[in-house]
Amino acid sequence: MSEIKINWKGHVKKYQNAMNELNLDFCVLTRVKSITYLTGAFVPWRSAIFLPKEGAGEPILYTVLLDVERCRAEGQLQTEGWGPMKGFYLEKKIQTAAKKAKVYNPKGSPPRIGVELGQDICISGGMLQYGEAELLKKVFPGCEFVDFNDKTERIQFIKEPEEITMLRKASEITDVGQKIVKKALAERPLGKIFTENEIAGIGTLAMRKAGSNWEWTFTGGEEIGSGYRAAYIMGGCTPATNKEVKEGESLLVDLHSEYGCYLGDLSHNYILGKCPPELKAFNDVYEQLCYTLIDNMYPGNTFDECYQAVRKVAEKEGFGNDLFFGLGHGIGCIGNESWPVVVPGKEWGPMVFEENMVEIAAVVFNNPKIGGLRLESPTLVTSKGAEILPKTSFEVDYV
Repeated sequence: MSEIKINWKGHVKKYQNAMNELNLDFCVLTRVKSITYLTGAFVPWRSAIFLPKEGAGEPILYTVLLDVERCRAEGQLQTEGWGPMKGFYLEKKIQTAAKKAKVYNPKGSPPRIGVELGQDICISGGMLQYGEAELLKKVFPGCEFVDFNDKTERIQFIKEPEEITMLRKASEITDVGQKIVKKALAERPLGKIFTENEIAGIGTLAMRKAGSNWEWTFTGGEEIGSGYRAAYIMGGCTPATNKEVKEGESLLVDLHSEYGCYLGDLSHNYILGKCPPELKAFNDVYEQLCYTLIDNMYPGNTFDECYQAVRKVAEKEGFGNDLFFGLGHGIGCIGNESWPVVVPGKEWGPMVFEENMVEIAAVVFNNPKIGGLRLESPTLVTSKGAEILPKTSFEVDYV
Protein backbone atom coordinates (compact mmCIF):
# COMPACT_ATOMS: atom_id res chain seq x y z
CA MET A 1 0.00 0.00 0.00
CA SER A 2 1.13 3.57 -0.64
CA GLU A 3 1.87 6.04 2.13
CA ILE A 4 -0.03 8.69 0.12
CA LYS A 5 -3.58 9.01 1.44
CA ILE A 6 -6.31 9.03 -1.20
CA ASN A 7 -9.78 10.09 -0.06
CA TRP A 8 -11.58 6.97 -1.25
CA LYS A 9 -14.75 7.85 0.72
CA GLY A 10 -14.73 11.20 -1.04
CA HIS A 11 -14.76 9.33 -4.35
CA VAL A 12 -17.95 7.55 -3.27
CA LYS A 13 -19.47 10.92 -2.39
CA LYS A 14 -18.67 12.25 -5.88
CA TYR A 15 -20.47 9.31 -7.48
CA GLN A 16 -23.50 9.68 -5.21
CA ASN A 17 -23.73 13.40 -5.99
CA ALA A 18 -23.84 12.51 -9.69
CA MET A 19 -26.48 9.89 -8.95
CA ASN A 20 -28.65 12.57 -7.33
CA GLU A 21 -28.45 14.63 -10.51
CA LEU A 22 -29.79 11.66 -12.49
CA ASN A 23 -32.39 10.71 -9.85
CA LEU A 24 -31.05 7.16 -9.55
CA ASP A 25 -32.04 4.61 -6.93
CA PHE A 26 -28.73 2.79 -7.18
CA CYS A 27 -25.85 2.01 -9.52
CA VAL A 28 -24.35 -1.27 -10.68
CA LEU A 29 -20.83 -0.26 -11.68
CA THR A 30 -18.70 -2.66 -13.71
CA ARG A 31 -16.00 -0.52 -15.29
CA VAL A 32 -12.52 -1.27 -14.00
CA LYS A 33 -11.83 2.45 -13.53
CA SER A 34 -14.92 2.85 -11.32
CA ILE A 35 -14.11 -0.25 -9.28
CA THR A 36 -10.54 0.95 -8.67
CA TYR A 37 -11.60 4.55 -8.00
CA LEU A 38 -14.13 3.52 -5.37
CA THR A 39 -12.36 0.59 -3.72
CA GLY A 40 -8.71 1.66 -3.83
CA ALA A 41 -7.71 -1.95 -4.53
CA PHE A 42 -6.50 -3.98 -7.46
CA VAL A 43 -9.53 -6.02 -8.56
CA PRO A 44 -8.62 -8.16 -11.59
CA TRP A 45 -11.79 -10.27 -11.84
CA ARG A 46 -15.17 -9.55 -13.40
CA SER A 47 -16.71 -7.61 -10.56
CA ALA A 48 -19.40 -5.05 -9.79
CA ILE A 49 -20.10 -2.41 -7.17
CA PHE A 50 -23.60 -1.98 -5.81
CA LEU A 51 -23.80 1.73 -4.97
CA PRO A 52 -27.07 2.91 -3.36
CA LYS A 53 -28.13 6.52 -3.38
CA GLU A 54 -26.86 8.71 -0.59
CA GLY A 55 -28.28 7.83 2.81
CA ALA A 56 -29.42 4.35 1.79
CA GLY A 57 -26.50 2.32 3.07
CA GLU A 58 -22.94 1.44 2.19
CA PRO A 59 -21.62 0.38 -1.22
CA ILE A 60 -20.64 -3.25 -1.71
CA LEU A 61 -17.99 -4.70 -4.00
CA TYR A 62 -18.85 -8.10 -5.46
CA THR A 63 -15.84 -9.99 -6.76
CA VAL A 64 -15.11 -13.66 -7.36
CA LEU A 65 -15.04 -15.85 -4.27
CA LEU A 66 -11.36 -16.77 -4.46
CA ASP A 67 -10.25 -13.13 -4.06
CA VAL A 68 -12.73 -11.76 -1.54
CA GLU A 69 -10.44 -11.88 1.50
CA ARG A 70 -7.60 -10.00 -0.19
CA CYS A 71 -9.87 -7.35 -1.73
CA ARG A 72 -11.55 -6.90 1.64
CA ALA A 73 -8.20 -6.45 3.37
CA GLU A 74 -6.64 -4.15 0.78
CA GLY A 75 -9.70 -2.20 -0.33
CA GLN A 76 -11.99 0.36 1.25
CA LEU A 77 -15.41 -1.18 0.63
CA GLN A 78 -17.47 -3.95 2.11
CA THR A 79 -16.67 -6.94 -0.10
CA GLU A 80 -18.66 -10.08 -0.85
CA GLY A 81 -18.15 -12.97 -3.23
CA TRP A 82 -20.04 -14.12 -6.27
CA GLY A 83 -19.63 -17.00 -8.69
CA PRO A 84 -21.47 -18.77 -11.54
CA MET A 85 -23.28 -21.23 -9.28
CA LYS A 86 -26.57 -21.47 -7.46
CA GLY A 87 -26.62 -19.24 -4.40
CA PHE A 88 -23.84 -17.02 -5.66
CA TYR A 89 -25.24 -15.45 -8.83
CA LEU A 90 -24.24 -11.80 -9.11
CA GLU A 91 -27.64 -10.44 -10.09
CA LYS A 92 -29.32 -12.21 -7.13
CA LYS A 93 -26.80 -10.78 -4.70
CA ILE A 94 -27.38 -7.28 -6.06
CA GLN A 95 -31.15 -7.77 -5.77
CA THR A 96 -30.78 -8.78 -2.11
CA ALA A 97 -28.57 -5.78 -1.41
CA ALA A 98 -31.04 -3.41 -3.09
CA LYS A 99 -33.90 -4.75 -0.98
CA LYS A 100 -31.85 -4.45 2.21
CA ALA A 101 -30.92 -0.86 1.37
CA LYS A 102 -34.61 -0.15 0.65
CA VAL A 103 -33.83 1.20 -2.81
CA TYR A 104 -35.90 -1.58 -4.39
CA ASN A 105 -39.35 -2.84 -3.46
CA PRO A 106 -40.83 -5.60 -5.68
CA LYS A 107 -44.27 -4.18 -4.96
CA GLY A 108 -43.27 -0.59 -5.65
CA SER A 109 -42.11 1.36 -8.68
CA PRO A 110 -39.37 -0.20 -10.83
CA PRO A 111 -35.95 1.25 -9.96
CA ARG A 112 -33.81 3.63 -11.98
CA ILE A 113 -30.42 1.91 -12.16
CA GLY A 114 -27.21 3.62 -13.19
CA VAL A 115 -25.03 1.41 -15.38
CA GLU A 116 -21.97 1.99 -17.52
CA LEU A 117 -22.84 1.46 -21.18
CA GLY A 118 -20.99 1.91 -24.44
CA GLN A 119 -17.70 0.81 -25.95
CA ASP A 120 -14.14 1.02 -24.70
CA ILE A 121 -11.04 0.75 -26.88
CA CYS A 122 -9.37 -1.26 -24.10
CA ILE A 123 -10.38 -4.92 -23.80
CA SER A 124 -10.25 -4.60 -20.03
CA GLY A 125 -12.65 -1.62 -19.93
CA GLY A 126 -15.52 -3.40 -18.22
CA MET A 127 -18.68 -1.89 -19.69
CA LEU A 128 -21.90 -3.70 -18.74
CA GLN A 129 -22.31 -6.78 -20.92
CA TYR A 130 -25.51 -7.68 -22.75
CA GLY A 131 -25.96 -10.93 -20.82
CA GLU A 132 -25.45 -9.15 -17.50
CA ALA A 133 -28.01 -6.52 -18.46
CA GLU A 134 -30.59 -9.18 -19.29
CA LEU A 135 -30.03 -10.91 -15.94
CA LEU A 136 -30.47 -7.63 -14.08
CA LYS A 137 -33.71 -7.00 -15.94
CA LYS A 138 -35.02 -10.36 -14.74
CA VAL A 139 -34.43 -9.62 -11.07
CA PHE A 140 -35.56 -6.00 -11.37
CA PRO A 141 -38.66 -6.26 -13.62
CA GLY A 142 -39.49 -3.04 -15.44
CA CYS A 143 -36.30 -1.33 -14.31
CA GLU A 144 -34.87 1.60 -16.25
CA PHE A 145 -31.20 1.59 -17.13
CA VAL A 146 -29.63 5.05 -17.09
CA ASP A 147 -26.19 5.38 -18.66
CA PHE A 148 -23.78 6.61 -16.00
CA ASN A 149 -20.71 6.47 -18.19
CA ASP A 150 -20.43 10.20 -18.92
CA LYS A 151 -20.51 10.86 -15.18
CA THR A 152 -17.78 8.29 -14.60
CA GLU A 153 -15.54 9.97 -17.15
CA ARG A 154 -16.07 13.50 -15.88
CA ILE A 155 -15.65 12.58 -12.21
CA GLN A 156 -12.22 11.09 -12.88
CA PHE A 157 -11.14 13.67 -15.44
CA ILE A 158 -9.84 16.34 -13.05
CA LYS A 159 -7.32 14.93 -10.60
CA GLU A 160 -7.16 15.63 -6.87
CA PRO A 161 -3.80 16.76 -5.40
CA GLU A 162 -3.24 13.32 -3.84
CA GLU A 163 -3.91 11.63 -7.18
CA ILE A 164 -1.38 13.91 -8.88
CA THR A 165 1.17 12.98 -6.21
CA MET A 166 0.51 9.30 -6.85
CA LEU A 167 0.90 9.78 -10.62
CA ARG A 168 4.20 11.58 -10.00
CA LYS A 169 5.43 8.58 -8.04
CA ALA A 170 4.40 6.19 -10.80
CA SER A 171 6.28 8.41 -13.28
CA GLU A 172 9.39 8.42 -11.08
CA ILE A 173 9.33 4.64 -11.31
CA THR A 174 9.18 4.65 -15.12
CA ASP A 175 12.10 7.09 -15.13
CA VAL A 176 14.07 4.49 -13.17
CA GLY A 177 13.14 1.85 -15.72
CA GLN A 178 14.36 3.96 -18.64
CA LYS A 179 17.58 4.84 -16.81
CA ILE A 180 18.43 1.18 -16.21
CA VAL A 181 17.51 0.20 -19.77
CA LYS A 182 19.82 2.89 -21.13
CA LYS A 183 22.62 1.75 -18.81
CA ALA A 184 22.24 -1.86 -19.97
CA LEU A 185 22.30 -0.81 -23.63
CA ALA A 186 25.33 1.44 -23.13
CA GLU A 187 27.31 -1.17 -21.21
CA ARG A 188 26.46 -4.15 -23.39
CA PRO A 189 29.50 -6.36 -23.99
CA LEU A 190 31.06 -6.40 -27.43
CA GLY A 191 28.92 -8.58 -29.67
CA LYS A 192 26.00 -8.69 -27.24
CA ILE A 193 22.65 -8.55 -29.03
CA PHE A 194 19.50 -7.81 -27.03
CA THR A 195 16.06 -9.08 -27.92
CA GLU A 196 13.00 -6.96 -27.35
CA ASN A 197 11.91 -9.35 -24.60
CA GLU A 198 15.23 -9.00 -22.78
CA ILE A 199 14.87 -5.22 -22.80
CA ALA A 200 11.32 -5.56 -21.48
CA GLY A 201 12.63 -7.74 -18.64
CA ILE A 202 15.38 -5.27 -17.76
CA GLY A 203 12.86 -2.43 -17.52
CA THR A 204 10.35 -4.50 -15.58
CA LEU A 205 12.87 -5.68 -12.99
CA ALA A 206 14.17 -2.16 -12.44
CA MET A 207 10.66 -0.77 -11.90
CA ARG A 208 9.66 -3.63 -9.59
CA LYS A 209 12.70 -2.87 -7.46
CA ALA A 210 11.63 0.79 -7.43
CA GLY A 211 8.16 -0.08 -6.10
CA SER A 212 5.97 -0.83 -9.12
CA ASN A 213 3.34 -3.52 -8.53
CA TRP A 214 2.21 -4.27 -12.07
CA GLU A 215 2.99 -3.78 -15.76
CA TRP A 216 -0.62 -2.83 -16.27
CA THR A 217 -1.18 -2.59 -20.00
CA PHE A 218 -3.07 -5.41 -21.71
CA THR A 219 -0.78 -4.91 -24.74
CA GLY A 220 1.82 -7.27 -23.30
CA GLY A 221 3.27 -5.40 -20.33
CA GLU A 222 6.25 -3.40 -21.54
CA GLU A 223 5.98 -2.48 -25.22
CA ILE A 224 9.32 -2.80 -27.00
CA GLY A 225 9.50 -2.27 -30.77
CA SER A 226 12.59 -2.20 -32.94
CA GLY A 227 13.23 -1.69 -36.64
CA TYR A 228 10.19 -2.47 -38.75
CA ARG A 229 8.17 -3.27 -35.62
CA ALA A 230 8.54 0.32 -34.43
CA ALA A 231 7.52 1.76 -37.79
CA TYR A 232 4.17 0.27 -38.77
CA ILE A 233 1.91 2.85 -40.42
CA MET A 234 -0.08 4.44 -37.56
CA GLY A 235 1.39 1.72 -35.33
CA GLY A 236 0.96 2.48 -31.66
CA CYS A 237 1.14 -1.01 -30.18
CA THR A 238 4.39 -2.96 -29.87
CA PRO A 239 4.20 -5.91 -27.47
CA ALA A 240 7.75 -7.22 -27.06
CA THR A 241 8.92 -10.24 -29.06
CA ASN A 242 12.10 -12.27 -29.47
CA LYS A 243 13.18 -10.06 -32.37
CA GLU A 244 16.82 -9.05 -32.06
CA VAL A 245 17.56 -5.33 -31.88
CA LYS A 246 19.98 -4.26 -34.59
CA GLU A 247 22.29 -1.29 -34.66
CA GLY A 248 21.18 1.75 -36.64
CA GLU A 249 17.43 1.07 -36.35
CA SER A 250 14.68 2.65 -34.26
CA LEU A 251 14.30 1.17 -30.79
CA LEU A 252 11.13 2.11 -28.90
CA VAL A 253 10.95 1.35 -25.18
CA ASP A 254 7.48 1.93 -23.68
CA LEU A 255 7.36 1.16 -19.95
CA HIS A 256 4.35 0.85 -17.64
CA SER A 257 4.26 1.10 -13.85
CA GLU A 258 1.58 0.95 -11.17
CA TYR A 259 1.87 2.43 -7.71
CA GLY A 260 -0.98 2.48 -5.20
CA CYS A 261 -3.49 1.80 -8.01
CA TYR A 262 -2.19 4.74 -10.10
CA LEU A 263 -0.42 4.33 -13.43
CA GLY A 264 2.78 5.40 -15.13
CA ASP A 265 3.30 5.24 -18.90
CA LEU A 266 6.58 6.40 -20.44
CA SER A 267 7.90 5.88 -23.97
CA HIS A 268 11.46 6.68 -24.97
CA ASN A 269 13.45 6.12 -28.15
CA TYR A 270 16.99 4.84 -28.67
CA ILE A 271 19.42 4.19 -31.52
CA LEU A 272 22.24 1.70 -31.01
CA GLY A 273 25.49 2.37 -32.84
CA LYS A 274 25.70 4.54 -35.93
CA CYS A 275 22.46 6.25 -36.96
CA PRO A 276 21.68 6.60 -40.68
CA PRO A 277 21.45 10.29 -41.70
CA GLU A 278 17.88 9.91 -42.96
CA LEU A 279 16.76 8.46 -39.63
CA LYS A 280 18.61 11.19 -37.69
CA ALA A 281 16.73 13.86 -39.65
CA PHE A 282 13.45 12.05 -38.99
CA ASN A 283 14.26 11.89 -35.27
CA ASP A 284 14.93 15.64 -35.20
CA VAL A 285 11.47 16.35 -36.60
CA TYR A 286 9.95 14.03 -34.00
CA GLU A 287 11.56 16.07 -31.23
CA GLN A 288 10.05 19.26 -32.67
CA LEU A 289 6.63 17.60 -32.66
CA CYS A 290 6.98 16.63 -28.99
CA TYR A 291 7.82 20.15 -27.83
CA THR A 292 5.08 21.67 -29.98
CA LEU A 293 2.56 19.31 -28.40
CA ILE A 294 3.60 20.27 -24.86
CA ASP A 295 3.49 23.97 -25.74
CA ASN A 296 -0.14 23.56 -26.81
CA MET A 297 -1.42 21.66 -23.76
CA TYR A 298 -2.65 24.67 -21.80
CA PRO A 299 -6.06 25.50 -20.26
CA GLY A 300 -8.64 26.65 -22.78
CA ASN A 301 -6.86 25.38 -25.88
CA THR A 302 -9.00 22.94 -27.83
CA PHE A 303 -7.86 19.48 -28.82
CA ASP A 304 -8.34 20.46 -32.47
CA GLU A 305 -6.15 23.57 -32.13
CA CYS A 306 -3.48 21.51 -30.42
CA TYR A 307 -3.52 18.89 -33.14
CA GLN A 308 -3.36 21.45 -35.94
CA ALA A 309 -0.33 23.13 -34.37
CA VAL A 310 1.57 19.83 -34.21
CA ARG A 311 0.51 18.73 -37.66
CA LYS A 312 1.67 22.05 -39.11
CA VAL A 313 5.23 21.22 -38.00
CA ALA A 314 5.09 17.75 -39.55
CA GLU A 315 3.76 19.13 -42.84
CA LYS A 316 6.38 21.88 -42.95
CA GLU A 317 9.12 19.23 -42.73
CA GLY A 318 7.44 17.03 -45.36
CA PHE A 319 6.22 14.31 -42.98
CA GLY A 320 2.55 15.19 -42.55
CA ASN A 321 1.40 11.71 -43.53
CA ASP A 322 3.66 10.06 -40.94
CA LEU A 323 2.02 11.68 -37.90
CA PHE A 324 -0.72 9.68 -36.20
CA PHE A 325 -3.86 11.77 -35.68
CA GLY A 326 -4.13 11.04 -31.94
CA LEU A 327 -1.93 13.14 -29.65
CA GLY A 328 -2.90 11.96 -26.19
CA HIS A 329 -4.98 9.71 -23.98
CA GLY A 330 -6.14 9.68 -20.40
CA ILE A 331 -4.33 8.26 -17.38
CA GLY A 332 -5.20 7.83 -13.73
CA CYS A 333 -6.10 4.85 -11.59
CA ILE A 334 -6.18 1.27 -12.86
CA GLY A 335 -8.64 1.11 -15.77
CA ASN A 336 -8.35 4.84 -16.51
CA GLU A 337 -6.25 4.64 -19.66
CA SER A 338 -8.15 6.10 -22.59
CA TRP A 339 -10.62 8.97 -22.02
CA PRO A 340 -10.15 11.67 -23.13
CA VAL A 341 -8.38 11.06 -26.43
CA VAL A 342 -6.77 14.14 -28.00
CA VAL A 343 -7.92 13.95 -31.61
CA PRO A 344 -9.34 16.46 -34.08
CA GLY A 345 -12.88 16.35 -35.44
CA LYS A 346 -16.34 17.32 -34.29
CA GLU A 347 -16.61 14.60 -31.58
CA TRP A 348 -13.42 15.38 -29.64
CA GLY A 349 -11.91 18.45 -31.28
CA PRO A 350 -13.97 21.06 -29.37
CA MET A 351 -12.95 19.61 -25.99
CA VAL A 352 -10.48 21.84 -24.13
CA PHE A 353 -7.53 21.20 -21.85
CA GLU A 354 -8.44 21.95 -18.25
CA GLU A 355 -6.34 22.72 -15.20
CA ASN A 356 -5.44 19.64 -13.12
CA MET A 357 -6.21 17.15 -15.84
CA VAL A 358 -3.40 14.63 -16.38
CA GLU A 359 -3.07 13.45 -19.96
CA ILE A 360 -0.58 11.20 -21.68
CA ALA A 361 1.10 13.50 -24.17
CA ALA A 362 1.50 11.18 -27.16
CA VAL A 363 3.22 11.42 -30.51
CA VAL A 364 3.32 8.46 -32.89
CA PHE A 365 5.59 9.29 -35.82
CA ASN A 366 6.20 6.37 -38.15
CA ASN A 367 7.60 5.92 -41.64
CA PRO A 368 8.11 2.26 -42.62
CA LYS A 369 11.00 3.21 -44.95
CA ILE A 370 12.85 5.22 -42.29
CA GLY A 371 11.87 4.33 -38.73
CA GLY A 372 9.36 4.92 -35.99
CA LEU A 373 9.17 6.87 -32.74
CA ARG A 374 6.69 7.24 -29.94
CA LEU A 375 6.18 9.71 -27.12
CA GLU A 376 4.00 8.78 -24.18
CA SER A 377 4.52 10.91 -21.10
CA PRO A 378 2.04 11.80 -18.31
CA THR A 379 1.52 15.55 -18.40
CA LEU A 380 -0.24 17.76 -15.85
CA VAL A 381 -2.12 20.76 -17.21
CA THR A 382 -1.55 23.74 -14.92
CA SER A 383 -2.57 27.40 -15.01
CA LYS A 384 0.90 28.13 -16.42
CA GLY A 385 0.86 25.41 -19.06
CA ALA A 386 1.93 21.78 -19.23
CA GLU A 387 4.13 20.09 -16.62
CA ILE A 388 5.69 16.81 -17.72
CA LEU A 389 5.68 14.41 -14.77
CA PRO A 390 8.58 12.12 -15.79
CA LYS A 391 12.10 13.55 -16.03
CA THR A 392 13.19 11.47 -19.03
CA SER A 393 13.84 13.82 -21.96
CA PHE A 394 12.05 13.74 -25.30
CA GLU A 395 15.33 13.65 -27.24
CA VAL A 396 16.30 10.37 -28.87
CA ASP A 397 19.17 8.63 -27.06
CA TYR A 398 22.07 7.64 -29.33
CA VAL A 399 23.76 4.84 -27.40
